[in-house]
Amino acid sequence: MALPPYATNNKYVINDARSDIKWRHGRPDYSKTAALYVQEKSSKHTPDSMEEIVENIVKNWEVEVSHKLDPRQWETIDVDNYCFSCNGLSKFTADDLVRLGTYTVLIGKTAYCNANMMTLSESQMGFLRAFGEGFAWEVIELYSGPPNVTFKWRHFGRMTGSFSCPSFSGSIYKATPTNKMVNIYGICKATVSSDLKIQDLQVFFDINQLFAQLTELCPLAPFANIPISLNPSAANQMSESTVNDTSSSVDQSKLAVKDQQSKLNQQSATCAII
Repeated sequence: MALPPYATNNKYVINDARSDIKWRHGRPDYSKTAALYVQEKSSKHTPDSMEEIVENIVKNWEVEVSHKLDPRQWETIDVDNYCFSCNGLSKFTADDLVRLGTYTVLIGKTAYCNANMMTLSESQMGFLRAFGEGFAWEVIELYSGPPNVTFKWRHFGRMTGSFSCPSFSGSIYKATPTNKMVNIYGICKATVSSDLKIQDLQVFFDINQLFAQLTELCPLAPFANIPISLNPSAANQMSESTVNDTSSSVDQSKLAVKDQQSKLNQQSATCAII
């Protein structure tokens, strides 16, 4: 059986010039990402190998999920039997991904970023701005082939622009670009049909590895406005002071330390809390 075009050409979806395709914002331009991939990839797959085939399918899937509004026009998935999940949590349908976007589904609410407070456009623009040279992706190791495909991947791009998003506390922070290569690693488990359409895609990775690199120059910024509790000994001293009525005021030195910690949480070099 001949392989489907989305398995043999990683630009198949991007090059689809049919007039009836419902693009989110017109046909996307992946030229920068493609150039970055060629320059910085860590693997060189044998032509027509299963590694190359899997990489082609996932790249075409990403374009469809991110840019095609009608899941019925997604050629890389078995739309009636499709589901997507991250780190073993909620399962999402194709319609869910169109509505929420991949960034919201993959990030969710973490200590570094509350993607649920961002619109789809805001999340997309945030990463496009940060990775001005593109954000490339590659398969680096294949563990098993169809129908149950398991592989390790790498997502990479240079942080050339600022990045901002709402933190866990709701405060919006803006981090200055490091101009360094950002690398993320993870695992995927995919069940595919006989014609290599994705039916179940499970992604596993630590999202904190991304944000730790994005906020390298301002590591405290994402944690602004998070209350800092007094240590147990200080709390005990305050309680004893109240019970014994030996002092009408709290130990000022400890309050000063707490105030300094709070201010440090609020401000960090090359970063702004909006």
